Amino acid sequence: MELLTSIEDNVGTVSFNRPEARNAISKAMWRSLPTILTGLVAQGARAIIITGEGQAFAAGADIGELIAVNDEASAKDLSQAITDGIEAIAQVRAATIAMIDGPCLGGGCLVAAACDLRYSTQLAIFSVPVARLGIVLDQSNVLRLAGLIGPAWTKELIYSAATIDSITAQSIGLINDYFDDKDQLLEFVTNKAKIIASHSPASILGVKSTIDSLYGPNRDLPEALRGPTMKEVADSYNSAELKGRLAKIFQNQAGASTDAK
Repeated sequence: MELLTSIEDNVGTVSFNRPEARNAISKAMWRSLPTILTGLVAQGARAIIITGEGQAFAAGADIGELIAVNDEASAKDLSQAITDGIEAIAQVRAATIAMIDGPCLGGGCLVAAACDLRYSTQLAIFSVPVARLGIVLDQSNVLRLAGLIGPAWTKELIYSAATIDSITAQSIGLINDYFDDKDQLLEFVTNKAKIIASHSPASILGVKSTIDSLYGPNRDLPEALRGPTMKEVADSYNSAELKGRLAKIFQNQAGASTDAK
């Protein structure tokens, strides 16, 4: 199964389970997230940990599926699945904690940003390389990042497609804290989730709703200040620019592989 789930003591866990692909998130996984999360809440989850199997949190959307997009319908289908999956994490009626080890890239970083709390190992790395690919990021994700790290660092990460380490990520507010190794991270996050789950859901969800209304992506902005439309976002998944940039990336990787032989 590409998504593993469990629940114990009112703490749910969702784990991306494609370690051979650095937990790249497939369309099927994005589509499953809303049902999985509401199911955990229905089973009594008050806190939900989101993590990845193996040596990565999530390396973003599945590149193979990006390459396979070949018309407006398939572009809209993939972009909507990603949007729905991320928004399900942001809006689930439970406290969410991203437990991050290794690469947390692209859509994986957006998943982490949609969680209420984020903790990582010191070896974790973070990036949102949409500009390097030619993907248009929707208003919700941009505002969510800006609410966490501010406008300047949001622009820095997206404009430059830079990869940052856990030390930088904590200093700018992208993560709450980092730990020396995976065992320390697991122990801390497990205990944190149990503490949160033992507290009043009404208090926690009240704070979550209030903060999201002030700093979240669903603020009612004047039309002139609104970001790209969902059609513009979807169209970028089927753009000549994206296809050209993906082809160049694969060409460079093939060249590097040949040189290494």
